[in-house]
Amino acid sequence: MHRICVIPGDGVGPEVIASARAVLDNLDVPLRYEETVVGTPSFEKYGVYITKETLSLATESDAIFFGALTTPKRRDYVSPLLLLRWNLELYANVRPSFCLNPAFCLVPLDIVIVRENTEGLYGAAERELENNAVLTERIVSEAACQRIIDFAFDYAKKNNRGKVTCVHKANVLRTSDEMFKKLFYGTAVNYAFYNKIRSDDVLVDAAAMYMCREPGRFDVIVTLNLYGDILSDEAGGLIGGLGFCPSANIGKKNALFEPVHGSAPDIAGKDAANPTGMILSAAMMLDYLGMPEKSSLIRESVRKCFANKNNWTKDVGGECGTGEFTKRLIKIIDEKAAIS
Repeated sequence: MHRICVIPGDGVGPEVIASARAVLDNLDVPLRYEETVVGTPSFEKYGVYITKETLSLATESDAIFFGALTTPKRRDYVSPLLLLRWNLELYANVRPSFCLNPAFCLVPLDIVIVRENTEGLYGAAERELENNAVLTERIVSEAACQRIIDFAFDYAKKNNRGKVTCVHKANVLRTSDEMFKKLFYGTAVNYAFYNKIRSDDVLVDAAAMYMCREPGRFDVIVTLNLYGDILSDEAGGLIGGLGFCPSANIGKKNALFEPVHGSAPDIAGKDAANPTGMILSAAMMLDYLGMPEKSSLIRESVRKCFANKNNWTKDVGGECGTGEFTKRLIKIIDEKAAIS
């Protein structure tokens, strides 16, 4: 039995978590859930945005299942999600983006963005200078760069992906990003020889353009923190919206799974959230926990579900709310399971 720390969050978080849990429960997978709170609900109850008890639960669990969280407009706020990433050293952010139906995709994208998750601008120190200026100091270490590059090539090998692209800005950041690029090619040589995995590199601004004009040139992208965050949101827009995007945050001992979308408070409680990203995040969690057959069943069923326009969610012009889509997907999963 796998111990799962569940953090629904707020906004649409509890709704999409409930949808994904319904799918998992229907599959009868060996999971034991322990639910906790972070963010504003935690602050209102305990005076902190994440408690030591929640950090301990997350650390000791086999996986963390995270919904969505609203960021309050407070200068003293530190994101519990970032704290979990840093404390558990969840260094690899993995974000697949693939088109489920050409009718609502702008391009036929099928890529995986592997993003360094612990350094860069999101871990930067900032300080105010004279003349109303702010200095931001970004850290990019050789150890973290090598670790994420190794992860990306290993991911490509395990998932039968034939190419890894390094995305950087080494033409401007000639020390930090150039180091990242050199380490990438030093690693690429071995994977080209032993695993026939191709490699190339692209400037981040050019990568943003190529994702729109030549999406077929990408397979797995490995990049630094800020670049990966921006490009993965672009990828979501190209395939119909962030509601379709899952993600995993993986470290040596822990892993956290969450949809890419935010808390969307404007549609919270209206049965309008697209739970696909959360459901596909659940599939990634099953992969991590050693249940690839179950995860494949979820992904194949999601593809079949969106092949029928009657099953489309509201964000892409369909009529299915969160609950109805979940029911229809579970029916498809049951049908596919019975056939197999």
